[in-house]
Amino acid sequence: MRQDTPIQGSGLLFPLLIAVGTHLLGFWLLWFGWQQASTISEQRMPKINPEDIISAVAVQQDPIEAMRQKQRAQDAAKAKARAEQERRRQQELQRQAEARKQALIRQREEEARQKELERKRQEAAAKREADRKAAEEAKKQAELKRQQQLKAEQAKKAGEARKQEEIRKREAQLAAAKEQKAALAAAEAERKRKEAIEAEKRSLQAALDEEEAFLSQLEDRERLASMQMLIKSYVEQNWSRPPTARKGMQAVLKIELLPTGEVKSVNVIESSKDSAFDRSAEQAVYRAGPFRELQDLKPHQRDAFRSFNLVFKPEDIQ
Repeated sequence: MRQDTPIQGSGLLFPLLIAVGTHLLGFWLLWFGWQQASTISEQRMPKINPEDIISAVAVQQDPIEAMRQKQRAQDAAKAKARAEQERRRQQELQRQAEARKQALIRQREEEARQKELERKRQEAAAKREADRKAAEEAKKQAELKRQQQLKAEQAKKAGEARKQEEIRKREAQLAAAKEQKAALAAAEAERKRKEAIEAEKRSLQAALDEEEAFLSQLEDRERLASMQMLIKSYVEQNWSRPPTARKGMQAVLKIELLPTGEVKSVNVIESSKDSAFDRSAEQAVYRAGPFRELQDLKPHQRDAFRSFNLVFKPEDIQ
């Protein structure tokens, strides 16, 4: 900061000196012009001898009037001289003003010329810079285009290579697909053959199962019917005929047995309309139990006698 101060002061001093000198020169020119104009005016004014005027006037007028006329003549001459001097001064001022105006015009024209030169110089510099940038841009674009062409060629080669590789892979996939298809066809044929065998086995097994089920059902029906007949026989054998029993009387009993054959409960679900007959039927069931033959049945056959209905209708009622 301390080094910049002298440089700035010396830079302002020179324009200041020029401005002061210019003003002093202008004042001197005005003063010199005015002096010249005064000198020229005095030289050009006619010199009048006062004695000649006085003597000439004295012949015709009185002295006082002559003095007055002389004074008026002198005043008129001085006024004319001053007017001429003022006219010349005004002309000089106009000349100087015109000179300053022309100088100012020339200065402005010079400044305009300098500005125009500076503008043209800047335009030329801008054009050179634009041309340089355009050349660099063209070079850059050319290099970019070359790089793009190189990349396009490389991409094309890579694309051709990928295409050939895809063709090779596709051919390999087709060959593998054909082999797989043949293997699948063979596997499908084998599967169908095995399925046919399995279907035949299932069909045969179903037939055997159906026959076995039929035989089992037949056996179950026979065993159940035999067991029901046995229970009915045991109940009728243990029945004590009440006095009110008549031929054709019957009652439907619901009997519940334990897996051991013991009687769990007996209930009349359809009455014979004779309470003594109904009670005698219930007592006959209790006396007939337990039914030990129930244990000889298969488990699913025994389940049928956990709860079943028995139509009690003795055959020996007269």
